[in-house]
Amino acid sequence: MKRAWSVIGCAGLACIGCGTGSPVDSAAVSGVVTGCEIGAPLAGAAYDIEKSRFAFGSTPTQDDANGFVRWVGVDGVVAIEQSGGELGILNGGAPEASLPDWSDDPTALASHVTAYFATFGVSACQVGGAAVDGGSGGRTIALARSVDGINVAESLAYARLDNQDQSTSEGFYWPTIPADVVTSARAFHAKLADPTELVAYKAKLPADAQGDGLVNLHHTSSSSTSPFAAAATYDVEPPPDPLGLGSTLSFDADGNPVSTTW
Repeated sequence: MKRAWSVIGCAGLACIGCGTGSPVDSAAVSGVVTGCEIGAPLAGAAYDIEKSRFAFGSTPTQDDANGFVRWVGVDGVVAIEQSGGELGILNGGAPEASLPDWSDDPTALASHVTAYFATFGVSACQVGGAAVDGGSGGRTIALARSVDGINVAESLAYARLDNQDQSTSEGFYWPTIPADVVTSARAFHAKLADPTELVAYKAKLPADAQGDGLVNLHHTSSSSTSPFAAAATYDVEPPPDPLGLGSTLSFDADGNPVSTTW
């Protein structure tokens, strides 16, 4: 089953600040709501056209079609799916595409893009790292969503910001994850952090699932037409077949195979 890049970390991208962290109830410590409180839903965030920095090239107008809410400018369009997932794309030949990055410093650029998504409500405690994709022709920053070291695989937040502080490419989907799912994921993750428990758990799995694995949180993708669902699974890459191919294998907390494609 194909997974988002965040399932196995920042594969193929240069990571900045990718880390696992440790379970801490920040609200209990500081009294401040963080979006990651123990026993609470993992707080989501929603795209806000009023806060968008997308390079429309003109004041955008709303032009809905095919189930999307579309905001259209002379140089590009932002489309928002029924799920709330967002995608911003420039038109071919749009002048903003040729502008330099907001910064030549990848770390500063990652911090700036993270701050952009924070304006939509992305909690700092859920940003597990930032990955840089691209080079001199333009760098896109992608945020990895996580909670206490558990990746939230299908969540999405990426953007490329130019030197006019405009986004020339972006995608965003950061839904709320129900409290019971997050609680189960934390318990599953903590259990398998114990080497003895991990050995006992892997004894339940098939021979092709004995490689290194991770507990990940999954949820339906932004483009899914199914009702929203989320779950924690143990994901492992099997040995490649003779053609060098292989699909991620997923299992629930009892070691049963999970075939949901999210």
